[in-house]
Amino acid sequence: MDNSNQRNGNKAQGSPYPENSEAGHWRGFGEPANSRFDGTPGVAPIPAPASSTVALLARTIQNEIIPRLMMAHRTPIECAMPNLVMPYSITPTDVTNFVNLLLEGRQAEGLVWIDEARAKGVSIESIFLNLLAPAARQLGELWEDDERDFTEVTLGLAELHKILHVLPSMSELHEQYVPNGLSILLMPSPGDQHTLGLAMVAEFFQRDGWAVDGGTFAAADNPALLVKAKHYDAVGFSLATGLGFNRLKECISAIRQSVSPDKLCIIVGGPYFATNPDKVSLVGADLFVQEANLAPELVQKHIQAKAKANA
Repeated sequence: MDNSNQRNGNKAQGSPYPENSEAGHWRGFGEPANSRFDGTPGVAPIPAPASSTVALLARTIQNEIIPRLMMAHRTPIECAMPNLVMPYSITPTDVTNFVNLLLEGRQAEGLVWIDEARAKGVSIESIFLNLLAPAARQLGELWEDDERDFTEVTLGLAELHKILHVLPSMSELHEQYVPNGLSILLMPSPGDQHTLGLAMVAEFFQRDGWAVDGGTFAAADNPALLVKAKHYDAVGFSLATGLGFNRLKECISAIRQSVSPDKLCIIVGGPYFATNPDKVSLVGADLFVQEANLAPELVQKHIQAKAKANA
């Protein structure tokens, strides 16, 4: 994963899904999880330069988000039992046509295409692997090869983003999760607006019974005050590039000063720490979480170990 400079510019249009639907709760984020993890756009205090984050986001969607979504949302039946009828096979032409829909802001038509493919026997796994991942890669290549401009590719990624958080609702995997009594606040680092990975992490924490709060870091928000007011068991931050390292370090320091050190676990993740794991302790975090599906168990074990040590 390269450490490119950040790039703003999501041009996502209004979602056709109702405000009280699961997709409605997650506009502007990744896949749906807990409605308390809101989708209110934040105001980044420091504007990011427009350089190569479009390509970074495309690679993140292709290489990290889509494979994990695929593992999380495919059904056991699809994995274990072959279809007796040969399903439709997604072709490179299908991918190119799908990318054109994204570039033109025609997300609804893209979802219709996916629905029709599913009716022809295409598995949710195949949708992720053979349509969405190649589409993300193609969008990144269009930007890198100067075939499409920043605005066009950003719009395409925004449309893909919306499809990613709607698609799980089509997989018929929704269920009620039993609360485990633990809570976590998940936010991007101050000044960072990359929330796709956070939305993925939020999904897994909710599945494990955690109460999940969070959203885009807004200028008026103070994480230290939020933690002190709600007594979270854990706080998680995502950092896309090294540009925000010092701001995140200051933020974590302020949180540490506002609560007892044995009462809170602070975790970090994101592309920056994936390529710079040695910076985790320097930023003041307890844990680095690279695999979203493993995060709840790792954090819970850390909390339990702290409690035992202080008993």
